[in-house]
Amino acid sequence: MAMRVVMTALIAALTMGFAFPGTAAEDNWIPLRDGLKARFLTAFENTDADKPRTLFANFVLSDTSVLADHARTIEIADQLFGRIVLVPADAKGFKRAVVNLLISETKTGATTKQTFEDFAYARGSNSVWLRQAGAQPWKTAQDAQWQQPQSETVVLSVGTVYVDFAGEIFAPPGSKKALGVELRSSTPVGNIPGKYTEIKELWGRLDHAKLTEQGFDFVHLENYSEPLLGKFQVRQRVYLDIRRPDVGDWPTLPDTAPLDGAKDPLVAGIGSSVEDDATRFASAAVGSIVTVSNRSDATKGVTTGVGISSRGVPGKQKGPSAFDYLKSAQ
Repeated sequence: MAMRVVMTALIAALTMGFAFPGTAAEDNWIPLRDGLKARFLTAFENTDADKPRTLFANFVLSDTSVLADHARTIEIADQLFGRIVLVPADAKGFKRAVVNLLISETKTGATTKQTFEDFAYARGSNSVWLRQAGAQPWKTAQDAQWQQPQSETVVLSVGTVYVDFAGEIFAPPGSKKALGVELRSSTPVGNIPGKYTEIKELWGRLDHAKLTEQGFDFVHLENYSEPLLGKFQVRQRVYLDIRRPDVGDWPTLPDTAPLDGAKDPLVAGIGSSVEDDATRFASAAVGSIVTVSNRSDATKGVTTGVGISSRGVPGKQKGPSAFDYLKSAQ
């Protein structure tokens, strides 16, 4: 078991503290699958002039025994990278990032020794991040020959959109079951009214009664302008979150995008409610370690989107086709 070993004194020298007022980091457990949780510990940037600029993010799992399962450990590292580390690493210009999972911690006097499993990721010239092979044979590199998801063409009255994913995703707090729909079109992401119009019509095509029958009470739709080039990639999107009330039907969308002051059940634009508070806390903490200007071209109503943000829940079967959720065109 090759590991990364760090001393508390070194971490303290390299880390800029981050906390939300009144928020205890110990309470911010990030839900994974099968009841497992992860908690963000700290993040820092290497300061060695002879080494590539690298962002490190450390996490601890609620059950460290799962680290004995190598395939599961890689899956956990990938999920934490994609959900938390990817966007701040990309936005702040890093070309390398490392996810560390705490294995053990021992204390000798005032010194704490932490041992981690480390997983490195590198950003390619095409903006796609790839997991790198580790020193141990089981730490395999991500497949560079990644295949783009097979998209499905949906013809709307306002134009053609391509659905890359439709299926169950992690439900946000307060919801029981969530559907994610990931689409793209030639409409520029900066054209928020145009993007919203496409989302609105696709929402109208969804079979709301069927969604209710299947237990869905939350739908997350996101609309990109560029295709996904790899498993880990930052793209811009316009998105919409829709909640079904405990009593009553799904809401009717307004004619224009509810971007300013929007509240449940309709949320669109900056900040995604599809992630839990602990995930947002960790992502903000990772992004706070360096004071570098954000590289993204922020547009009002457009949020930085992770390419895997609506990927299906591990272990869950998504429908074989986006058309499983769509009504026939009128």
